[in-house]
Amino acid sequence: MNRLSAFARACHPAPTVVVTFVITAFAWSLGWRLPGLAGVLLAVLVGQLSIGWSNDAFDADLDATVGRGSKPTVAGDVTARGLWLAAATALVLSAGLSWAVAGLVGGTLHVFSVLMAWLYNTVLSRTPWSWLPYALAFGAVFAFFTYGLDGSAPPAWTVAVFAIVGVSAHLANAVPDINADRAAGVDGLAVRLGTRASLAVCWALLGIGTLILAVVTWVDQPWLAVIVIAVLLVAGAVAISSRRKGADFVALMAVVAIDVVVLVVAAAQGG
Repeated sequence: MNRLSAFARACHPAPTVVVTFVITAFAWSLGWRLPGLAGVLLAVLVGQLSIGWSNDAFDADLDATVGRGSKPTVAGDVTARGLWLAAATALVLSAGLSWAVAGLVGGTLHVFSVLMAWLYNTVLSRTPWSWLPYALAFGAVFAFFTYGLDGSAPPAWTVAVFAIVGVSAHLANAVPDINADRAAGVDGLAVRLGTRASLAVCWALLGIGTLILAVVTWVDQPWLAVIVIAVLLVAGAVAISSRRKGADFVALMAVVAIDVVVLVVAAAQGG
């Protein structure tokens, strides 16, 4: 049981569950239904497990160096080798499930997204190009759904919004760890930019993505456009006026969350 718990903790359970739920919700909003929807959920879940395990496996030495005792590899509950084996197995299973449920083109797009996450984990996370896998992986998600469902290409705006939101979320998530990463020699984009510039880029990207979303939804669902613009303005005002540590991160994540919800609603209503 202790070993099973270690694998569960090493998969980054919170992001794994959230990403799986959100992506499955998108699939449902576009018209996916059982049993295909269950296949999407499994393919995404197993893919996210492979991403989490490969991340902890690759970072095992760094985690030990900086003394992250909460990590299963540092605590000695699981080895990096064991995580690599589990990650590789999950990657193969996810690829098979993706092709089975979404066909060659749609399935390959999901496999591509998972491989981009692996590229981030193993090659680019400690470089100024850390943002690139997020843009490519998130940008391919909508195409995974549309090609897998009926063979159609996704609207260009959805690819743009997904990619923009993905990069912004990456930077926002990295900002709280900038000092620790810099001390450990991790040179990601957020570390290279610094806190102030990273936050500025986050807000700029979210502003662009939210504006695209508002323009696209205005004709058929103007209330959605009003919501995303209002949330962006309120969150920005809170971030500027609040003196609480981490207020920017919370405000940014609130905008990301609302943009994602609006994307789901817009897709469900044919926007």
